[in-house]
Amino acid sequence: MLLEEEMTSKVRGLLLVGIVCGALTISACGGGSGTKEAAQSSSVALPEPTASSQAVASENLGSLWPFTVDHGTLECRPGVQAVFVAPDGKAYALNDKAEEAGVAGVEPLRAKGAGGDRVSLGAVRSRALRLCEFGG
Repeated sequence: MLLEEEMTSKVRGLLLVGIVCGALTISACGGGSGTKEAAQSSSVALPEPTASSQAVASENLGSLWPFTVDHGTLECRPGVQAVFVAPDGKAYALNDKAEEAGVAGVEPLRAKGAGGDRVSLGAVRSRALRLCEFGG
């Protein structure tokens, strides 16, 4: 009977490990990007910001990269306006304050993830808002 209980306990432990690993695998697959570079498993860290604007690229955020272009500039404009400037120079709002100030909405640049949903703007929005410490 003791051997049977040990086996049951081990099987439960293995099942739990399998469930956790499966959940992590599924959650890791949901954020993909629209660019090939963003599919990299590792990213190149951005330096700590020192001004209210900062160059950023898909390689900096890996699978969290939310745009169909591979690079641009993050800015924090006066009034805590979080903005992404595309390579063509066009600015896109990352928050309501930027949209209210007349900056175009970012939807035309949004990439779709593996499941067809839009990739979250959270990573670039929070990075842009960190730039506000330097004069936004």
